[in-house]
Amino acid sequence: MSQLSVADVLAGYLADNGIELVYVYPGGTIAPLIHSMVSRGMRIEVFKHEQGALYAALAAARLSGRFQVAMVTSGPGVTNALTPLADAFYDSTPLLLITGQVGTADLFSGRKVRQRGFQEVPTSSLVSEICKQAACPASAEEALKVLPELLAVAVEGRPGPVVLDMPMDVQRSEAGVARISDIASGPPTYASAHDSIDQIASALNQALRPAVLLGKGALESGAFELYRSLVDRSGALVVSSLPGLGSFSGEDERFIGYIGHTGHEAANRAVHEADFLLVLGSRLDVRQTGTMVNDFVPVGRIAWVNNDPDELAYARVRVDWQVQDDTGRFVAALLEHIPESAGPKDLQWCTSLIEQRRADLEDSFSSPEAGRGIFPKEALRAVARHMKDSKGVVTTGVGSHQQWAARHLTYSPEGWRLLTSGGHGTMGYDLPSAIGAAMVSSGNPVLCVAGDGSFLMNIQELASLAERQLPVRILVLNNNRLGIVSQFQRITWGADPASGIFATPDFVAIANGFGVPAERVSAHGELEKAVDRFWSSSGPVLLEVMIEHDADVVPMLLAGQTMDRMWKGY
Repeated sequence: MSQLSVADVLAGYLADNGIELVYVYPGGTIAPLIHSMVSRGMRIEVFKHEQGALYAALAAARLSGRFQVAMVTSGPGVTNALTPLADAFYDSTPLLLITGQVGTADLFSGRKVRQRGFQEVPTSSLVSEICKQAACPASAEEALKVLPELLAVAVEGRPGPVVLDMPMDVQRSEAGVARISDIASGPPTYASAHDSIDQIASALNQALRPAVLLGKGALESGAFELYRSLVDRSGALVVSSLPGLGSFSGEDERFIGYIGHTGHEAANRAVHEADFLLVLGSRLDVRQTGTMVNDFVPVGRIAWVNNDPDELAYARVRVDWQVQDDTGRFVAALLEHIPESAGPKDLQWCTSLIEQRRADLEDSFSSPEAGRGIFPKEALRAVARHMKDSKGVVTTGVGSHQQWAARHLTYSPEGWRLLTSGGHGTMGYDLPSAIGAAMVSSGNPVLCVAGDGSFLMNIQELASLAERQLPVRILVLNNNRLGIVSQFQRITWGADPASGIFATPDFVAIANGFGVPAERVSAHGELEKAVDRFWSSSGPVLLEVMIEHDADVVPMLLAGQTMDRMWKGY
C-alpha cells in the first residue's frame, strides 16, 4: 500500500466509478496519471488537439447522461481547453477536467514573478468563472479528499464541469491509502412545487391556447412519456428551444418546432399568441425570447420550471409562477391535477399553427436555376430521406448550417438526437463531437453537419476519425462564406467585410490525405446519387456540397421584433 502513488489511487477511484476511457491530449505534467490509468485497464483516447479531446468527452457525457473525464497538460494544454470547458458550463454538461500542473515548489513559491515553472499558468483562476468548482491540491491528503467532492458537484443540481489541477509532485507522492472512501451525497433538494401547482394546473386546464416549451433541462431529464401524457391531457401545442430539440417527437403534429432567433415561424407565433405557456427546463435567454422582453407571451400567463435557482432569481421576462424542480418530477406531480381529457380549446388556432408548420416555408427556394449552387434545404432534404425510421446522432458546428440542420432534420426521443453548441456558440464543435458520439453510440450512425468555416476549426480530428474508422458521415455545406456573420452584417450595415468571401481549401483532398474517403457535388442533378453513395458508406466519409453563396437563414427574429414579426428576407 505504501508504494501506491496519488495518481494510482485517483485512477482507481475513477475506475471504480465506471470510467472506462479518458479523453486526452498528452503532456509531461499528466504523464503520471496516464500511466496509472493504463495500469488499471482504462483506455486512453488520444486526440489531435485539446479541443478535440474535450468535445468528444462532452458528446459522450450528453449521450450517456454520466460525467466523463478529459485530461490535458499544463500551460497551453489548459488554455486550449478553455473553450470546450466554457461549452460544458453554459450547456450544463457534467465533466471532470484534470489538468497537469508544475510542482508545488514552483507553484506556491510566493515569489512575485510572472512564471516560475515551465508551462505554468494559474489554472484555478483561469477556469473559476466557467466551471462549477476548481481545486489545486497541495498535498496527497487534499487530492484524495477533493476528487469525490468535485464529482458530486459536477452532477448535483444543474450539472456542469469541474476542474482538478494536479501538480506533478502531488501526483507522484505516496498516497498512504489503498483507496478513496466515497463521500455520501444524497439526491438534490428542491423547493416544494405544491404551493403553486394547483394554480398552474388550473391555468393550464382553463387555457384556450396552451403551449408547452421544452428546453434542454427537459431533454436531459428524459421524462418523455410524461411530457406526452401532459400534452395528451391538456390539449397543448409543443415547442422547444434549440438545445431542447428531441425532447418531443418532431413527427408528432402537435410539435410546432423550436423557438427564437432562428426558430420556426409557427413556433414563435405559438408562443406569442398562447394564453398560457408552461416552460420546462429552459433558460429563456435572449436567443429564445428576442429582445422585446416586455412582449414575450403578451396575452398569456407563464409558469417556469427550472432546477437552477439562480436562473429563476433573474428572470428576463415576466413570469407568473416560478418552480425550482426537475422537469420530470414536476410533470409527474402536475398530472395528478390534470383531467384525463382537455376542456374546450381554440381548435382553429391549433389547426392554423399545425398547417403553417406543415407548410415548411423556412429557407424556401425556387426550382434549381442554371449557374446557382445547391440550396442548403435541398441538400438536407436529400439526406433526411435516408434518416427516416432510424436512430442516430447529428452534430453541428455553429453558423447558418447549424440552424438549417435544426430546422430541416427531424429529432425525437426514439430517433435522432442533436448535439450542438448552445450557450457558448463554438465553431469547431462539429467533428470532434461526432467522433465522441460515435465512440459511445453502439454502431448507430452519426451525421456531422458542418459549415466550411466551422469545419476548419478542428479539421485535424479527421486523423482521429480515420484512425478509429468510426461510422461518421460528414456533410460539409460550403458556400465560401461565414454565413451567419455575413447575414448579420448585410442586414445591419448593408455590406459584409471579412465574412462575405471566405476562401476555403480543397476539403476533398484534405480528407483523402487523412485517409477519409470524400466527394464533392455542385450540380443539382448530381445531388441525390451523391447522397446515396454518401449514406451507403460503412465507415467514415465526407461529402462536400457546394451550396448557393447567398443563401440566408430566413426567416429570422431580429432585435426590436416581437416573436410574431420575424424578418422575411431582403
